[in-house]
Amino acid sequence: MKHDPFSYTGPDITRSLIDRLQTLLNEAQGYFITNNHLAAWGTLVLFDEAAEDLKAAIRLYRSANSRRNP
Repeated sequence: MKHDPFSYTGPDITRSLIDRLQTLLNEAQGYFITNNHLAAWGTLVLFDEAAEDLKAAIRLYRSANSRRNP
């Protein structure tokens, strides 16, 4: 039985993370446009955390894929 590397980071999870990043960037941009800089920076902190989640998903995928295709 072959192991599916997407079982760790399925495409739905990855798309969800990308959607979250796009949403956060749009929110931060809106805050900067309206001179609400504190809210913008706070949103960018959330963006940074979401980007770390995506990076972890990428690492899990690569790890699972390298075990599957040595």
